[in-house]
Amino acid sequence: MSIALRLGLLFAAIAAAVFVAVGAYLYQTLAHQMGRRDDADLLNKAQLARQLLGALPTRDPTVLARAIGQDGVTVQVSAADGSVPAVPLGRDPGLADIAARDDARGSRRIVTVLAGDAAAPLQVTLVRTRSDRLAILRRYAFDLLGALVAGTLVAAALGFAAVKRGLRPLYGVIARADAIHAQRLAVRMPAAELPAELRALAVAFNAMLDRLEEGVQRLSGFAADLAHDLRTPVNALMMQTQVALARERTADEYEALLASNLEEYERLARMIENTLFLARADNAQLALAGTALDVRAELDHIREYFEMLAEDKGIAFGLDDVGALQVHADPVLLRRAVNNLVSNAIAHTPPGGVVSLGAASDGGWVTLTVRNSGDGIAPEHLERVFERYYRADAARGAGSSVGLGLSIVRAIMRLHGGTAEVDSVPGGRTVFSLRFPP
Repeated sequence: MSIALRLGLLFAAIAAAVFVAVGAYLYQTLAHQMGRRDDADLLNKAQLARQLLGALPTRDPTVLARAIGQDGVTVQVSAADGSVPAVPLGRDPGLADIAARDDARGSRRIVTVLAGDAAAPLQVTLVRTRSDRLAILRRYAFDLLGALVAGTLVAAALGFAAVKRGLRPLYGVIARADAIHAQRLAVRMPAAELPAELRALAVAFNAMLDRLEEGVQRLSGFAADLAHDLRTPVNALMMQTQVALARERTADEYEALLASNLEEYERLARMIENTLFLARADNAQLALAGTALDVRAELDHIREYFEMLAEDKGIAFGLDDVGALQVHADPVLLRRAVNNLVSNAIAHTPPGGVVSLGAASDGGWVTLTVRNSGDGIAPEHLERVFERYYRADAARGAGSSVGLGLSIVRAIMRLHGGTAEVDSVPGGRTVFSLRFPP
């Protein structure tokens, strides 16, 4: 069922419940008031019987019955024998003197009073065997039932119409959503024009569209950058092969060609491997083998691995005093992230510069740092150095890099629930920080 129909039926059910409760209250109130009126009438007739018996010259009960009797009320006059409790002559009858009798003949209301002379009193019994109020209440109950049915139907119809009218803004949202497709991601919901109930939905929907648009733009840029980077080694391979086939070559020339082609193949392999790693990381398909690692041991192992490369470039490579720290991480991924940063630092540190590794603990978080001296990174590039295939002259070199190293570092840190950050002073030093959670 539609929302409008559901709410219309809900309104009908609520209206029916309210009508039933109000109708039952009114019915009980009317029945009570009419019962009190009948009792008061019965007491008035008892008082009238006393007055008539005191004024009439005869004590014939038939005369009394004709005088005060009516349809549904009977009068019985007899000598007072004390067998039935009766209201004495000196007191007026009250509601407490009326007795109720229920038997096979129905429900009766009875009052007995003493009348006449005090020396020889008479016992007058008035019995109400039937009341017009029963017929009135029966008709009233039928009227209430009809009003209940009619009111429920009217409430359902009006509720359905009101809900349909109230849901018009939602239909506008649906129409606006239908207009959104891959080529029109810039369309947004008019959140300020919507009711309060739909405003939060529109804001969340617009935020989702912002993320989708950003993702599509990044994907388009990623595809363009990937095609550009793949074209370079492929074109190099084609040109070298075409030149080699243009005339006969010596064995040394063919060997040099194959070595050059091998470098391009290795570059393509690294590019494919890194792209596949990022794709699997984005889709959470990488399982972490987290374990407690000794930070100093891991950094010392990385320092030993890159020490010879740093010496060849005339760069001082050291390890700060990190103390006894442990980090919970995947050892393979941690080494890959730090290796990428160290390799990047060595590549962009001039001869005579310094590269150092460090670590510190802050509130349970463990931060690994890679520092290097050099030209630094310009402020306008700091926010983008972790993007895929992004290169800045001071941050990324063309060389053998494919522009994915820092993107892989950020993906690894996201898998660990941590962050990758960079701080740089142009012409001074650059610091990359990897923050691991407790």
